[in-house]
Amino acid sequence: MSINIRITQGHSPPPNPNGATVVIDVIRAFTTAHYAFVGGAREIRLVATADAALLLKEHDPSLLLAGEIDALPVAGFDFGNSPDEIRQSNVRDRTLVQRTTNGVIATLAARHSAAVLVAGLVNAEATARWLLRQNYQEILLVASHPDGDEDVACAEYLRGLLGGDGITLEDAIRRTFQASAAAKFLNGSHPCLRAEDIVLAAASAGHDGTIMKVQFGHAGGDIPSIRAVSPGH
Repeated sequence: MSINIRITQGHSPPPNPNGATVVIDVIRAFTTAHYAFVGGAREIRLVATADAALLLKEHDPSLLLAGEIDALPVAGFDFGNSPDEIRQSNVRDRTLVQRTTNGVIATLAARHSAAVLVAGLVNAEATARWLLRQNYQEILLVASHPDGDEDVACAEYLRGLLGGDGITLEDAIRRTFQASAAAKFLNGSHPCLRAEDIVLAAASAGHDGTIMKVQFGHAGGDIPSIRAVSPGH
C-alpha cells in the first residue's frame, strides 16, 4: 500500500491523528537539535517563549537554554540557535530547553498526530528510513518557515526518500544555501550569525543522522520534549 504524503507550510499544521507528522526546520532549530544529541544531550524541552524558558531555568539551574528571537541569541540563554555553537560545547547528559521562531512553534502545534518527529536536512535520510519501518500510511511534512524555501526543499527531498515525487540531496543543499534565510549568515552582517551554521544545515549525516521524536504529555499540561530514538525503535 502506498503512503499518502502531504506537504504543508507554516506554524499551524493540520491534525494528523492516524499518521506521522515531521516538522522541518533546517535553518536552524532542528539542525541545532541534531548536534545537541550528537554531543550527548539527554533531551530537549520545547517552549513557546523566552520567558517560559527562563522560568524553567529559575526552578532548575541545571537546564541549558538555547534559542533565538529574530535569529539572534536571547539574553539570559546559554546558547543561541546555533548548531556550530552547540557542537563545540559540552552538553553531554544535559537537558536543553529550546525556543525558536519557526520549528519549535510549529512542533507545539502538531500535537494532534499519532507521532511527531522533527528534522532538518542533516537527519532527513535517517528519519525517512525510520518512518518506512513504522508502516505509517499518512505522513505529513511540515515546512515550518512560513515562506522559506529551505524547509520546502527538505520536505520535497524527504518525500522522495519516502517513495513520492522528490528532489535530490544536491538540489536540497543548493536551495538551502540560496534560501533568503541563509543570506544574513553568509554575508557576515552580524557577529552572532555564523556562516558555519549554514554549512552544517546544508549537509546530510546520512544513515548516522539522529532520529528525533517528540513526546507530548497525555493531559496536555506537560512540556513537550524531543528525544533521540534508536533506528530499530
